[in-house]
Amino acid sequence: MTPIIQISESMCYAFGGAVSCMGLDVLTGYVGAVINHTVSSTKMREGLGHKALLLCIELLAFVIEVVCQHVEGMDALSGVTVVGISIVIILMEVTSIWENVVSASPELANSPLGKIFDNAKGGE
Repeated sequence: MTPIIQISESMCYAFGGAVSCMGLDVLTGYVGAVINHTVSSTKMREGLGHKALLLCIELLAFVIEVVCQHVEGMDALSGVTVVGISIVIILMEVTSIWENVVSASPELANSPLGKIFDNAKGGE
């Protein structure tokens, strides 16, 4: 019996990296809110809702992978959707984690790492 989906090692690491970054974003957001005395259950529900939607996008990528591996003519997308989506999510989360850290420690905005993020955003 053939497996329903062939999951590559890179897909596993990409998915795991994206989920880990989502968790770190939640953690840094909460710690930053504690430091700034701005903990809000409404904001936490909203943030967790956003993470749940990102997880749905990751699951959609897995569904696309299954379809691509079993529907003739769709194999061009096979193996790239989970990794591609995960890379985008990781980049989004890294930026959000940095924003959370700077919110809690504003002096880091002028650090060498802060200058890299500032340049990446176009020097806003």
